Amino acid sequence: MNSVLIIDDHDIVRFGFETLISECPQLSLVGSAPTLAKGLDLIAERKPALVISDMSMDDSKGLDTVKAVVAAQKPRCTLIVSMHDEMLYGEQVLSLGAQGYIMKESAHATVVDAALTVLRGETWVSQRLNSKLLDRLLQRNRSDRTGNPADAARTLTLRELEVLENLRTGKTTKEIAFDLGLSTRTVDIHRANIKKKLGLRSGTELIAFALAKT
Repeated sequence: MNSVLIIDDHDIVRFGFETLISECPQLSLVGSAPTLAKGLDLIAERKPALVISDMSMDDSKGLDTVKAVVAAQKPRCTLIVSMHDEMLYGEQVLSLGAQGYIMKESAHATVVDAALTVLRGETWVSQRLNSKLLDRLLQRNRSDRTGNPADAARTLTLRELEVLENLRTGKTTKEIAFDLGLSTRTVDIHRANIKKKLGLRSGTELIAFALAKT
């Protein structure tokens, strides 16, 4: 039986996952944690075959959470659950070493299938993201410069995605710099690079894109 650990700071979500995992005969729930810090302690103590973790926790945000969980869990499996659009974050999460990405809106319907899939050594993403990844593979040798910001978003670096995520929440450059441990000038440079990559002409367009896509 495959052992599973859950990390999520929302009590209702965590209880729902606990119930679903406990009801699956192929899975064994070995613990759950409401914070990343507690989750990392449980990973070290219980060494679960699979960790199912929210992407944004009260004590850790976004991709920093993914990095921490994957680093603690390797070489075992990690499945990330998030409210953020998988078309923007899914590939980045996989590139950090997670084996799957689930949108929170559909998580309770898919989490057991996703868990069993990644435990078999496969990757779990939605059909929509899988189709996009396959399309990119088929077109690898062709130019993908479409001029569409939504398509260009996949060229953003991990740090640029973090800046974009913070812009979505309405934070100022100074607040983003503090949260990410950067200078305000570095944040301004990231903002400029994001606008250039996405073909956006102004800060207003950048904020509008962040609100629409994160």
